[in-house]
Amino acid sequence: MRLFHRYILLAFVLFVACKQNNRTQIEVNFRNSKTPLEVNLLQQDFDKTALKKSLTLKGNRQNCVFKLKDIQEPTFYQLQLKGEQTRTIILLIEPGEQASLDINMEDFRHYAVTGSEGSVKTQLLNNKILKTKKTLDSLNNLFINTKNQHEKEILQQQYYQIIDEQRAFSEQFIWENPRSRASVMALYQQYGDNLFVFDRAEDLRLFKVVGSSLQAMYPESEYTKGLLRDIANQEKIVANYRLTQLIKESESTLPEIALPNHRGDTILLSSLSGKVILLSFWASVDTECLMENRELLDIYETYRGKGFEIYQISLDTNKEVWLEAIKRNALPWINVRADVHDAQLILGQYNVAGIPSNYLISRKFDIVGKNLFGKELVAKLKEIL
Repeated sequence: MRLFHRYILLAFVLFVACKQNNRTQIEVNFRNSKTPLEVNLLQQDFDKTALKKSLTLKGNRQNCVFKLKDIQEPTFYQLQLKGEQTRTIILLIEPGEQASLDINMEDFRHYAVTGSEGSVKTQLLNNKILKTKKTLDSLNNLFINTKNQHEKEILQQQYYQIIDEQRAFSEQFIWENPRSRASVMALYQQYGDNLFVFDRAEDLRLFKVVGSSLQAMYPESEYTKGLLRDIANQEKIVANYRLTQLIKESESTLPEIALPNHRGDTILLSSLSGKVILLSFWASVDTECLMENRELLDIYETYRGKGFEIYQISLDTNKEVWLEAIKRNALPWINVRADVHDAQLILGQYNVAGIPSNYLISRKFDIVGKNLFGKELVAKLKEIL
């Protein structure tokens, strides 16, 4: 009988211990808060956010504890702090975790978090994307305020390099943490309004890696189902885009042009489909062409950000003269060169009788204007862009 009582007592102790170990909470310590703080804890599901608790703290140093019930899987939370400004910390809490945050309001970004491995990872991801945004904003401001075309090209290269570095960082994070729900956060990070780090067709594989891991671990999770629905939608978008491109290529009424640029890379005219294109014919030895290019520099700088591109074909017979003209005049658009044979073919297909000459091509890849220069070109661009 005593042995039976011991078993009952042991079972009770184990039950209590399990209940204590499964307790999940977030403890937050605030320092140097100069104004009262409204502290909100929101649960962030895949497609909705719900307020779990809200409270107000006053004084220089304050403490609060959020006890979380019925946590069955890793869950994202937003710790929202409203004082002189609104600040948000993203947490990823596992069942049974005792997360602790120490937040110095005078150095908010460098808060300390312990007891939650997922929240450490979300902090790493957030700090990296914030640094990327700050650098991109700085480069963008320099680009806007600089008039030197060469400097603009360098700044633009740096801009895209920073984006590539962010992509590489996030991709490596996902491959190193495919089973962590923090990788979902990495998938959907943005460096601007609707500017996603992963926005290319080939990025779909990363979504599938994370989706497969979540499906294996939490097949019935609403979060898993939401991500899998999004992956299916992305697959449809990619498939439709590719089909649309095939249709455009097959139905195009404009003769294709494929010529090498100054780096030796072959550039297709059709690769610019979807933009407004100025197909321009020139030669660096022609004075009128050089004068026209000076006007085009201002027009290009004004409208390139709105989907305008120039595909300029040089009829120079001397390649070195052409290359020197591009460099000397700092021509920023696509510049290709046709040899004698290609030039005869293209000039015949496009019925070009002299230079400078141009065609304006719409986003639908149709010709909407011919030999538009200066104010006439600007007026037409304003109309169709």
